[in-house]
Amino acid sequence: MNTDKTRWPFLARGFQFLAFSLLLSACTSVLPQPQADTTRHFTLAGPPGTAAVSDGTRVQPVQVAGYLRNRSMAVRVAENEVIYLDDVVWAEPLADGITQTLRNRLAVIASDADVSVQVQRCELDRSAGNIVQLIAAYSITTGGSAGPVTKRGLFTASTRTWDGKDHGALVGLLREAVGELADRLVLQLAEKTR
Repeated sequence: MNTDKTRWPFLARGFQFLAFSLLLSACTSVLPQPQADTTRHFTLAGPPGTAAVSDGTRVQPVQVAGYLRNRSMAVRVAENEVIYLDDVVWAEPLADGITQTLRNRLAVIASDADVSVQVQRCELDRSAGNIVQLIAAYSITTGGSAGPVTKRGLFTASTRTWDGKDHGALVGLLREAVGELADRLVLQLAEKTR
């Protein structure tokens, strides 16, 4: 009986397995190690503070400039240049967050008014020294005995400066700016009801 002939297939398979193992270990040393996901997700709106009244002010869905529709946070680096922070992401569309914030604040005010807002800027402006910008046009339409009356205005939030450290603090500053817009709309609505 020739034992060399019967051993050869086993040895060949053993060498193939060894070569495959060496190749596999070489591949794993070349591939990069997985990295932790550093993406942070933020929301702008908080929960409603009080219940809406049945004849409360109606806030139409807020319209935002096209470049603000991206889920990544927009940062202005020059007058006509915007970059997006891939690791700082809105958990909801920015327009939805602004709409919800305004509805939370205005739905408790009894009026026959419809409020429309178009946000032109809502971002950090690095080129202006890390200031937070919120610029929006608004219109308030009320029904009157002579027909609907529309009042239009332009809002620019007061200056807020971000320290450049925590993006959560940046979102807080943006939330304050939207709250300031809501306060302006409340004042405008109060003038309408006088």
